[in-house]
Amino acid sequence: MPHLPESIIEIIINNLTSNYDRNSASLVNKLWYTVDRNSRRSVYVCNCYAVSPARVIDRFPNLRSLTLKGKSGISYPRFVSNDWDGTVDPWIKVLQNSCPMLEKLRLKRMAVSDRSLDMISTCFRNFKSLILNSCYGFTITGLSAIASNCRNLEQLEVERCAVTDDTGQWLRSFPDTLSSLVSLNISCIKGQVNPTCVTQLVARCPNFTTLSLSKRVSIDTIRRILIKSPQLVHLGVGSTLQNSQRSFLQLSLSLYSRESIQSLSFFHRVPTMLIHAFYPVCQNLVFLNVRYAAVLPSSELVKFITKCVNLKRLWVQGGCIGDEGLEAVSNNCKNLEDLKVFQGTESTGVTEAGLTGISTGCQKLKTITYFCSQMTNTALETFSNNCPNVTRFKLIISNPKQPDHMTLQAFDHGFGAIVQSCKNLKKLTATGLLTNNVFLYIGMYAERLEVLSVPSGCESDEGMQYVFNGCKNLKKLEMFTSSPRLDALLANIYDY
Repeated sequence: MPHLPESIIEIIINNLTSNYDRNSASLVNKLWYTVDRNSRRSVYVCNCYAVSPARVIDRFPNLRSLTLKGKSGISYPRFVSNDWDGTVDPWIKVLQNSCPMLEKLRLKRMAVSDRSLDMISTCFRNFKSLILNSCYGFTITGLSAIASNCRNLEQLEVERCAVTDDTGQWLRSFPDTLSSLVSLNISCIKGQVNPTCVTQLVARCPNFTTLSLSKRVSIDTIRRILIKSPQLVHLGVGSTLQNSQRSFLQLSLSLYSRESIQSLSFFHRVPTMLIHAFYPVCQNLVFLNVRYAAVLPSSELVKFITKCVNLKRLWVQGGCIGDEGLEAVSNNCKNLEDLKVFQGTESTGVTEAGLTGISTGCQKLKTITYFCSQMTNTALETFSNNCPNVTRFKLIISNPKQPDHMTLQAFDHGFGAIVQSCKNLKKLTATGLLTNNVFLYIGMYAERLEVLSVPSGCESDEGMQYVFNGCKNLKKLEMFTSSPRLDALLANIYDY
């Protein structure tokens, strides 16, 4: 291979769009490794305990953006105990000394203290983005420190975190001079929101595009925010306050001809009139998240979704939509690419009928998450034939060891059909009764598989040997096991 000038190598590496490609490029020789080391700005660590903070900084001393994940996303069964903290403190201590130019930090399922948030707000002078997803251990005091001290803040998102604001005044922490904010998510913060503060904050930020509000925001406040921010693209709402019918009508009128809104989230106890008020934007929506929309009548929800004919992403709770609702979605939302059906109650959740129904009309699907109460091999085979472009398939059955409820057979042929038909499959979560045959299929056909999660465990170490011998691109394995032989096999995983 001819030697290339370092400047050309830097251009090549900087034009690689994925970390996977950059990792491969860094293996060419020492020069390519050095160029990647000095030029990489974004780093993703899928397990905060898999590598030390000092090692990450030594490998990428000029990073600007860091994503850290703690506990596993598989909640059933638990892969780690509840006392496994996944704390961010060691990372912040290393970052403050070695990466003063850090701009973005995303934390998921990690322990975060107010002290850590205060350090973030004061140690990184050009800090722009903080995303906390399913984190715990901090209070409104830590968020106030971020709002007060980060003068260039563009993104603050706090989702699925238990935070309470007793005063309703924490939004006053943002300085009056702040105009850089682009995204704000306060949907999970409990307590009253000062309508004047949030309206003024949105109004003075010309590039503001994403807003998710808590449930203690009135319909009139939402309408005023929409008036002040005509460029808004994503809106998350969920009002439990008492609002007049006139307020809902005024909100609906303000939404006519609002083509900018393309993404919408409903959460908390959404009143039916709020759903009706957003009918004018249905045609524009490409993303709809109703996962947390409680006590919403199924008929109203399905009616709203079927009006969103341009949807590409839909997140919904199985107990709210049901199998018939998924069939209605299949008939109306032909461009759907990402579907997540989250867990509902066993009596009102979805089954194999919903999976079959959605596959008949939504054949552009690329990713699917499906929590259900029962499943059949026939449904999995039908889905694999109708949706061969799927790259992420996640099926969680309420009983992890449950067989095909029609034939009482294992799901070997069903998941075998998935890995055989979906040639570009990269992530697979498989539950239900499984034998070694399914892992044989995975090893034979899932050539591009990168992540495999098996909450229900496997039959024996022979099944895992099939996977390790066949899936050469496998990067992450999540499995519940109590077998000493399998534990020994996993301990020697690098032999494969």
